[in-house]
Amino acid sequence: MYVKDWMSPRVITVDESDSLSVAINTLKRNKIRHLPVLSDDKLVGIVTDRDIKRASPSKATSLDIWEVHYLMSKIKVKDVMVRKPYTVSDEATIEKAALLMDKHKIGSLPVLDDNDNLVGLLSIHDIFSALINITGANKAGKRIAVEVPDEPGSIQVLCDSMRKHTFKCVSILSTYNNAREGSRLVLLRFNAKDEDLDNILTELKSQYDNVTLTID
Repeated sequence: MYVKDWMSPRVITVDESDSLSVAINTLKRNKIRHLPVLSDDKLVGIVTDRDIKRASPSKATSLDIWEVHYLMSKIKVKDVMVRKPYTVSDEATIEKAALLMDKHKIGSLPVLDDNDNLVGLLSIHDIFSALINITGANKAGKRIAVEVPDEPGSIQVLCDSMRKHTFKCVSILSTYNNAREGSRLVLLRFNAKDEDLDNILTELKSQYDNVTLTID
């Protein structure tokens, strides 16, 4: 799954020479929190609602409303933006983008093509949408977590055991989180009738020590 499949291709931007007032109005009007900043149609920074709050006068200021508006009209976006922001290629995997956002604790990534043109914006909400889609969490069904040996072919053995019975697989994932050393958890989301589900559970519990069922 690639960034280009999940990003927002309609990117709202500001120019680095725009005033902070323009950036504020753009954010409010479009109900967004991140604005890529351009100069000569090239990405040079990003400004967020948090950056703007830091640059804005405190609520305890003695300035009246007109003075505040005047001050905000004089501050330029380039004075408060984050320069050289982290970016991601439109051909990168969604997993790589998620790792980058998690590592640097950021809420969005400008997306660039091979010519460094801004072609999209990937937000944390887009990552959530991808996660929901990958796991099949938006589809009602059953989820079995099975701890299997961390060795080649272990997932195939599990699937072969389940294939003895009637079910429809929605997604299958694996993780080492919360698994014992030498093992990993396989998370399989599927649909099955009650009688088939009972048979699947009986089959798996006869082979594995750790089998957990969750029904949405």
